[in-house]
Amino acid sequence: MEKPSLYIFDFDETLSIDASCHPIEKLASEPDKLKLKEINDRYEHEHRCWNRRMTEVHQKLAEQGISSQQMIEAMRTIELSPGTEQLFREIHAHNDKIVIISNACDLVVSECLRAQHLLNYVDRIESNPVRQIEPIIVIDEYTDPTKNQCQICDPNLCKGSLIDQYRNRNCYEKMIFVGDGDNDVCAALHLDSTDIVFAKIDKTSKKNYKMYDLLKNRYFQQLKTDLLTWTTMNDVYEFLKTNNIL
Repeated sequence: MEKPSLYIFDFDETLSIDASCHPIEKLASEPDKLKLKEINDRYEHEHRCWNRRMTEVHQKLAEQGISSQQMIEAMRTIELSPGTEQLFREIHAHNDKIVIISNACDLVVSECLRAQHLLNYVDRIESNPVRQIEPIIVIDEYTDPTKNQCQICDPNLCKGSLIDQYRNRNCYEKMIFVGDGDNDVCAALHLDSTDIVFAKIDKTSKKNYKMYDLLKNRYFQQLKTDLLTWTTMNDVYEFLKTNNIL
């Protein structure tokens, strides 16, 4: 019996058009009191754990009277990349599998996809777990940051190690990974020559998506698979259909 392919997606600015933190942060009645600059400085220079950053944001929002339920409702408004629904439906119809690996949190991913009626197509969400909902949303690390030896990923989640874990199960014909940022580089470098990697570019936007630039200019010799590009999920879908992968 032929093995299925495994489709692995990042979430923020891959499946979602924008960063998932933005609709949550926009709930602030007094944005200055969020102190995002201080929170971001701690993230960038002290701990590099996104779950800790977002738990701080949730705490500041709670101090302004924003409830956990309001934050969850904001998660449900996250807009997905054009073509996501069609791509997920086709993968499911092809009897292939979908896994999402995200440095956001499992609650954000699941609530967004549930609101879009797409959660039932996803086999697993690998993300920072939400430990507590009330009175504030508290997010734990996916893994112990002190035990992560990866020099590329943030300390709480190494996507390359997850690629290896799925490969070692020997359940899949190939892996197709779709990402956009610097924290997706490690995953790409753990793919084999028979796998496929898509890195985001957008020539109509001023935003520079770091995954493509890093793979092309710094890690290209380490990359075992071809480096493909995408702007929306429609591009991923069209490539897979044209090449009879889906």
